Amino acid sequence: MKYLFAFSTLLLVFASTRVQAQDTIKAANIPPAMEAEVAYNSGVTKFNAKQFPEALLDFNKAIELKPDFEKAFYNRGLTRAEMVAHQSAVDDFTKAIALNPAADYAFYSRGQSYLALNEKRKAGDDFDQTVKLNPNNDGAWYQAGVLRFEEGDYASALNRFDRAIQLNAKNAYYWNDRGSAKRQNGDIDGAIGDYQQAIKLNAGLPFVYNNLGSARRKKGDLKGAIESYTTALNMKTDYYIAYNNRGSVKFEMGDYDGAISDFNRAIQLKNDYAFAYLNRAAVRYKKRDYKGSIEDCDKAIQLNPNYGEAYLNRGIAKEMLRDNEGSCSDFKKAANLGIKQAEPYLSDCH
Repeated sequence: MKYLFAFSTLLLVFASTRVQAQDTIKAANIPPAMEAEVAYNSGVTKFNAKQFPEALLDFNKAIELKPDFEKAFYNRGLTRAEMVAHQSAVDDFTKAIALNPAADYAFYSRGQSYLALNEKRKAGDDFDQTVKLNPNNDGAWYQAGVLRFEEGDYASALNRFDRAIQLNAKNAYYWNDRGSAKRQNGDIDGAIGDYQQAIKLNAGLPFVYNNLGSARRKKGDLKGAIESYTTALNMKTDYYIAYNNRGSVKFEMGDYDGAISDFNRAIQLKNDYAFAYLNRAAVRYKKRDYKGSIEDCDKAIQLNPNYGEAYLNRGIAKEMLRDNEGSCSDFKKAANLGIKQAEPYLSDCH
């Protein structure tokens, strides 16, 4: 009898580069401009002291006195971004760019605000423009790589992560995410090497150990995968994804009780985690607990009505309980949702 076992996706954590307000500048000789620069310099000082509302007032004053003050618009944008007013920040960065089209830093910061607004296409355009103006901006190469990764363009993501690492080889996030791009491209050994390098640079990132565990599992090193997931869990005891992933490896190793224990813990930590319900259903099926398997598939489908694998698994379990009508209904639903593994089962349905 066939069964399907679904796996969770990797946790990918993205780094952000914190921006510092620009250095103070020398006051000009014209009195209004001098007053604007005094206000600007005061705003810079307050920004760096994290006094954002006060800094905003100073930058407002500087712009009021000097309407073409590009750096004041830019730093006001940074201030608004810190205050989570990202649309207003975008407006300020856009004004700074209009005043200085070569301001690569303004494109980069606007890209970050677009990310916060979930306008990823615009963010990607800004990061691309940043590296055109300043090819040495490793943060922009990295962010552009992250967006390519999310689009499924792993080759382009890998290229951009390469550039980021060439410019800054000490950032563990860059190595982690390049490892994930390599894994998606089928370079498992390369992925393992990158995850290990990320750990050398920063041993305190549990998601890197989780990703290393998934790469080791892909390579067939199940014992190493267990060790990596366990390290991640020792560092982050509420890491439900790592519990789910470790449970998956225990399942492959035939440790069904251990697998159920891990899936139980994942569900306790996140009771709407459909992956864990489906995975636990697969273990219960192996343990001949068909009713329990169906209950877990029911829950997975309740959480995700278009979860084709859950319909397939539920159909298989129903078949074992001689519920032919129910199993055929599930097989048809799974096939309609694009699950090709369901098609052979339909030959027995009328």
